[in-house]
Amino acid sequence: MARKTITTPAAFAVALAAFAVALVVVVAPAARAGFPGSNGRIVFESGRTDEFDIYSMKSDGTGLKRLTHGPREDHAPSWSPDGTKIVFYRGGEGVPGDIWAMDADGSDLHRLTKGEADDEDPAWSPTGDRIVFWRATAKRAADIYVMDADGTGLTRLTVDPAADIAPAWSSAGEIAFTSYRSGNGDLYTMDDDGTDLTLLTTDPRPDLYPDWSPAGTRIAFFERKQSPDSDELYLIDADGAGLVRLTENHRAEAYPAWSPNGRFIAFHSDRNKGFFDIWRIRPSGKGLRHLTHDGFVDGLPDWQPA
Repeated sequence: MARKTITTPAAFAVALAAFAVALVVVVAPAARAGFPGSNGRIVFESGRTDEFDIYSMKSDGTGLKRLTHGPREDHAPSWSPDGTKIVFYRGGEGVPGDIWAMDADGSDLHRLTKGEADDEDPAWSPTGDRIVFWRATAKRAADIYVMDADGTGLTRLTVDPAADIAPAWSSAGEIAFTSYRSGNGDLYTMDDDGTDLTLLTTDPRPDLYPDWSPAGTRIAFFERKQSPDSDELYLIDADGAGLVRLTENHRAEAYPAWSPNGRFIAFHSDRNKGFFDIWRIRPSGKGLRHLTHDGFVDGLPDWQPA
């Protein structure tokens, strides 16, 4: 799943391979945040053509629209808090990723980062003026960075030899992320300047890709079980209490994304005959609904605040 200043193509390949072994889950990573509002469209990545592109659909799975058209792989879309823009990363296939942005209809497509570093998993700040993401290089596994929404003002938030990935910004301004600094993939939170680091989980299995509820009080994430085929969704309070298991299907259920009204969580799962589709469920674990049925890889959903 990792796709990293690179000195040579060989150096990039070595760093990429070492990091990717621990993280790969069929499709690329994601980092988003649930911002309050009424439920708009769901944006997601799909491999239904020759490459991964970004699509959107209504919250019931109808009204599909294709927003990007290659030629490189597009992954991990994230809505701005006003629902007018989408940020994502373009890369993959051994090429370092860059952060891109576009309007909700796919217009005004433009690149925000460019270089030999691998930039992935962008997510908006609650004020819409900054973007958080992780950056990896041939010398460092991954650290969390923020930048202004136009790609300027780059600031590094974490400095640790282990990988810090998958940042998500809460509506209250905190950032949650996954870190391997303790040897496992654990969930941490920090202030948006990198201070007040707090450990939330200590499970020996990796806890991955947090997503905040719109109120900023709970975090959805998925936990790696014995293999990528047995990921399950969990909820936890923002202070690390109240851990609840949301799914128990022994399938790959991953990358949760809260709806803006807080009543649903979208995610991707291969419970439908091994095909990755977008599903939704209530935070109570009830009300499961199947949203895409195309027989390809659909994943990494995010919900538009309308």
